This record gives sequence, C-alpha cells and structure tokens, in this order.
Amino acid sequence: MAKKIAIIQTGQPIASVLKKYGDFDAWFIKHMQINKAMTQTYRVYESLKFPIIDNIAGIIITGSPAMVTDSLDWSEKTISWLKQFLTLNIPVLGVCYGHQQLAKLLGGTVDWNPSGRQIGQVQLQLTEAALSDKLMKSVINPSSNKVNFLATHQQSVTSLPDDVTLLASTKLDPFHCFRYKDHIWGLQFHPEFNADITKDYVHARALDITAEGLNPLQILEKIEENNNGLLLLNRFKNICFGKL
Repeated sequence: MAKKIAIIQTGQPIASVLKKYGDFDAWFIKHMQINKAMTQTYRVYESLKFPIIDNIAGIIITGSPAMVTDSLDWSEKTISWLKQFLTLNIPVLGVCYGHQQLAKLLGGTVDWNPSGRQIGQVQLQLTEAALSDKLMKSVINPSSNKVNFLATHQQSVTSLPDDVTLLASTKLDPFHCFRYKDHIWGLQFHPEFNADITKDYVHARALDITAEGLNPLQILEKIEENNNGLLLLNRFKNICFGKL
C-alpha cells in the first residue's frame, strides 16, 4: 500500500465558512496541490481512529474551534498517540490547535494569549534558525527576515518546550513557530487559509473583535493574498515523500 499523508482533523470551520469553502482537510489538500487519494483524513473529534504507522508518509494536525486548555478526551488521547512520532522519522506538521497540542506534548504550556486575539494578516519575525530550516526556507525572501501569513486564534503557546528550536514570533505571540529535532513543526498561523477565508472569519467575529477594542475594518484592510501558505505546504508535501 502506498503511504499517505494523514490529516488529523481536530474540528471544523465555523458554519458559514464550512458551507462556502468546504472543510479544513480540503484546504490543506488544495494548498499542497496533491491528489486527494494521497491523503487520508481522520476526524478525531468525532471518532478516535488513527492511521497505521507503516502507511504514513507524514502527518498534518489541523486547527479547531476547541481549546487545548479544555483537555477534552479525544484531544488528550490524540496527544498521547502523537508521542510515538517524537522518535520516528516521519514528518509532522501541527497547525494552530495542532501546534499547541505538540507544544503540550513536548512539555510547553498553552493558555489564553495574554496579548489578546490574533486575527487577520500577521507578520512573522524569523529567527536565524528559520533561515536554514528545510520547511520555512521555502517562504523566505533572502533580503528580509520577515514574512506574512494568515491567522486566527485566542490561545497560544505561552512557554516554549525544552529541546525545541524557535523559528518565528509575531508582535502578539513570541512562540509562534517551532521545530522539534528535524521532522516536527508547530505553526500557530494557518498556511491553508486564503484571504477570502480569513476575511470571512473576521466578519463572523466582528462583534467580539469590536468588544475587545479592535477595529474589524482595519484588520480587513490589511489582509492581502499571497502564496506563502501554498509554498510552505508544497514543501511539507515534498518532505513527506522524499522529494527535496
């Protein structure tokens, strides 16, 4: 059996976005520019079923409307299942909720971000380690150590695990991206999002954003389309299948 990228889906988009753009796994598949048959989705928030290790080329852990701090049963069991991959040479990419799950697994802490909600376009300040990282270098401009992505989250990694390499921070989130060894990455931003999806999240959260003292219109104005997410997820796909 050919190996596949296992998409560990930890939740669904908000209803309005799901109806308009489809589910999280479809966004990752589209941005990886991969045949759907080369992936397999496991909706662990609905049913705790995991792939057979020998059939895995790589793993993506998605975002979720759930909160890691709630320590839901399916989430804790997913974290326990992921533990085995710390010593296996199988690429793992945790995004948003998945990023936080990996941090918790590795001994870091996750909590409500004391700097508040982060939504819209975010600018990553890359560390020196990111410049040579085999995943992040796919989106690096040699003339700058900054790169833009799209994000929406309220919780974040509040203390970095030991034995990980910090790759990037943002103005509101000092531990936005990290790498463990050379095969596991945690990304707080959403490489699978595009500008339209992000704008719809801002519209859906507009009342909460306003109540928090932020201006939804200013956030919307700063959201621009770019291909950084596509480049990064294509790079991850190639890492999974040994096509570097």
